Amino acid sequence: MNKAVVIAALLVVLGGGYALYKGLTRLPAVSNILPGVQVATATEREDTDTFTVDAKYPQFGIASIDADIKATVEGAVTEFKNDTAAGPPPPDSAVTQYEFQSMFDLAYVGADVVSAKLVVSTYMGGAHSNAAIYGLNYNRETGNRLTLDDALSMVGLSLEEVAERAKTELNAKLGTDIISPEGADPTPENYSTFIVSPDQVTFIFQVYQIAPYAAGPQEVSFARVE
Repeated sequence: MNKAVVIAALLVVLGGGYALYKGLTRLPAVSNILPGVQVATATEREDTDTFTVDAKYPQFGIASIDADIKATVEGAVTEFKNDTAAGPPPPDSAVTQYEFQSMFDLAYVGADVVSAKLVVSTYMGGAHSNAAIYGLNYNRETGNRLTLDDALSMVGLSLEEVAERAKTELNAKLGTDIISPEGADPTPENYSTFIVSPDQVTFIFQVYQIAPYAAGPQEVSFARVE
């Protein structure tokens, strides 16, 4: 095969993989906000010869919650910078700078809960970007982070019951595309990422946790009973 054709095909693959996670970091769809509550988008940017950082994250006007969200994002940025400490990408890399992006995809402020889904994406010049989804969930009154036990209490189910239903739904949706069925086993680690809305708790499975990259992250929602 002609070398130019091979290179062109590779660029299509690289571009397609990169675009997949570019699509995940779309502008936030803020919804279910109580009257009088404002959700602001904080932004942190940095541009060096080695990397670019474009971090966007929610701020709810609640000091302890805002501080924790800011610290979460800054921790992710610090980890990214540590990963790029060796210097700029090599000359044969697909990028001239390493990239960090974050956006929140959904936000909810209720009488009891503040919740947001944060997507952090890094691109290091490989076949595609890497992304992690954070469920940022807080007790609005105390500012404390919600735990998995809090989420299970909201849906009135045990971890085993949640996992059983999640596996049934994921099998029906993905079938043979499931590459890691153990990613939905009833362990706290597998169900540690979730978000809350007025009537649901949604558990989020990271990319590769259940299915291949092309399938994206997976979600299973349960009705709130309290």
